[in-house]
Amino acid sequence: MSDPEPTSSRPTTVPTRVRFSAERWILAPRTTWQARRIAADFGPGMDAGTAWTMARMQRHPDEYAYVINQLGGNRTS
Repeated sequence: MSDPEPTSSRPTTVPTRVRFSAERWILAPRTTWQARRIAADFGPGMDAGTAWTMARMQRHPDEYAYVINQLGGNRTS
């Protein structure tokens, strides 16, 4: 007897939703909502911190120096 052929070639992983802390939802709900949308659009490789940072930079570009400092990078431009 031969093994049955698979019916679908799609991956079997289940997409997971990025979760944000209650503090982020309470203190910055619009930024957190936007971060959730960024993570959903990007796919399963995006973590909550990166999505939130990207959303924060879109909403508040004047905080760029603070974010770079928090990430431990050097500002080169």
